[in-house]
Amino acid sequence: MAWRALGFTLLFAYPPTVHFARPAASLALLAALAAFLLASALVHHPVRWSLPGAAALVVLWLPPASWLLYVPPVAINVALCWLFGRTLLARRTPLIARFAMLEQGSLTPELQRYTRTLTWIWTLLFAAAAALSAALALSGNRDAWSLFTNLLNYAAVAFLFLCEYVYRRVRWRHYRHQSPLQLLRNVQRTKLFER
Repeated sequence: MAWRALGFTLLFAYPPTVHFARPAASLALLAALAAFLLASALVHHPVRWSLPGAAALVVLWLPPASWLLYVPPVAINVALCWLFGRTLLARRTPLIARFAMLEQGSLTPELQRYTRTLTWIWTLLFAAAAALSAALALSGNRDAWSLFTNLLNYAAVAFLFLCEYVYRRVRWRHYRHQSPLQLLRNVQRTKLFER
C-alpha cells in the first residue's frame, strides 16, 4: 500500500513540479517516476524503495538535458492513441466496446456503432494532444507548453470523459449505467492488449 502511495505521490507531483520548478528538479522527479515504474514492473525486493531516490540523485549530478521534459507528454499521448486506435482495426473489438461489455454484457448493434465512434473520438483526442504538445515543445515557449501539458491536456480528458458520461445517461437512458468511479474500475479490469 505504501509503495502504491509513493507512485501516486510521484505521479501527481510531476505536473506542478514541471510547471513551477527549475528543469533540474523536474528531471530528477521524472527520473524518480521512471525508476518507480520500472521497479514496480521488474523488482520484487525491498531494495526497490531506494531506486526512485537513487535515480533522482543520479540525474541531479548529470549535465542538464531539459529536452527530456518534453518527451513524456508526447510519448504518453502517442501510446494512448495507439492503444485506442489499434482496436479499430478489422476483426478487433473497439476498446470502448470492451469497457461497455463489462457494464452491459453483450452490446446491441446501436451500442456497437456508438462505442466504435467513441473509440475514434478518444483516438483523435490523444493524437491531437500529442501533436499539440510536440508543436508547443518545438516552439520554445515553455510556459505555453507547460500550461497545455500540465493543465489543459488533463482538463480535455476529464471534460470528454464527463461529457460523454452525461450524454450517454441521457441518450441511452434505457440501458443500465454505472458510476464514473465504476467505469474507471472497468478500465482497470479490461485486458488492454488483447486482440
